[in-house]
Amino acid sequence: MSLFKLLLSIPHHLLIGAAGILGISLLIGIHELGHFLFAKLFRVNTPSFSIGFGPQLFSKKIGSTLFSLSAIPLGGYVEIAGMAEVGQGDQKEAFSTEHDSFAVKPFYQKMFILFGGILFNLLFAYVTLSLLFMMGAPKTDLLYPLGIVEEQPIIRLIKKDSPAEKALLQIGDEIIAINDQAINNDIEKLKNITRSLPKKRINILIKRNDHEMSLPATLDSTEIVENGTTIEIGTLGVFYEIKSVPEFGFFESIKQGFKATNIYISMVLYSFKNMFAKRDINGVGGPIMVIAETIKGAQKGLKVFLLFLAVISINLAVLNLIPLPILDGGQIMFVTIESIIGKQLPKLREYIHMASWVLVLALVVYLTLKDIGLLKWLGLCGQ
Repeated sequence: MSLFKLLLSIPHHLLIGAAGILGISLLIGIHELGHFLFAKLFRVNTPSFSIGFGPQLFSKKIGSTLFSLSAIPLGGYVEIAGMAEVGQGDQKEAFSTEHDSFAVKPFYQKMFILFGGILFNLLFAYVTLSLLFMMGAPKTDLLYPLGIVEEQPIIRLIKKDSPAEKALLQIGDEIIAINDQAINNDIEKLKNITRSLPKKRINILIKRNDHEMSLPATLDSTEIVENGTTIEIGTLGVFYEIKSVPEFGFFESIKQGFKATNIYISMVLYSFKNMFAKRDINGVGGPIMVIAETIKGAQKGLKVFLLFLAVISINLAVLNLIPLPILDGGQIMFVTIESIIGKQLPKLREYIHMASWVLVLALVVYLTLKDIGLLKWLGLCGQ
């Protein structure tokens, strides 16, 4: 690439990067908006609402709330009177017991306020996915789990170190038969055969450049949840050419949007469950990875970008269910305990809150270093 072309491409890359960061800010803003609107619904005072951290770029007071936009857009908060949270505004009314404070509201109202962010993140996903199906869903790998893409048995992408790569399969190869079972352009038949043979050695008949050849391969295996049961399936490690994505009418789009969101929710819940059960965070990305993947989504066009944001929004909703005091799940747990025992535990909550911040910040630093490859270079994390 010439220097002139490189210079011309810089504004485009900056625009794409800005879009990715703004996308994450949008999701955080939607989350905090959920808390804010439910607080207003139940007449709880909200002294401040901020998108981002650091120096304020813009601020305006509307009613009793100071709305602000800060220089670092990777975060945000809504300050709620009577609800002490470290790092959430000035906290001048954190321990308020006035009639418009969170502390004196009925339990069910507190739950709506605390669940508000999670509900709004899920609402964003439901609405966005429904609109995408109405507009015509994009051809992307993100749609594979939904089972709505039409494919053909032609290899489009090969995963690194997969059985397909080891068998010397190539992009563009058409799979004709496996173990002498003809595929006849039936992608479901192809998938069912490979799924049924985890860790088995198979013989793949392919067509490459109008010539047929046979290649041996040993399938990998992975676990999936099907009808509530964990099963082991065989994997070849390829993505197939997407033939088309069906277009849906108004009501069918809403139906498919809700179905897709529910599928993604179940997948994210399973991933979190697996992570905690196996105590393995190697598959977890830090802030750099999330930003990078969001920017990559923005590069692939508006529809893919919106789909990616919907999936991240679902992840954000599920993440906030974890019972850590700095997350909604932890606040929900403490408010529930305090409601049961009939008294508040401000000191205990503060200590656990601070400890949680230390642990989470340590995890963020670890994941960030892992994202940039420093820990791998030092030999402190797995390959």
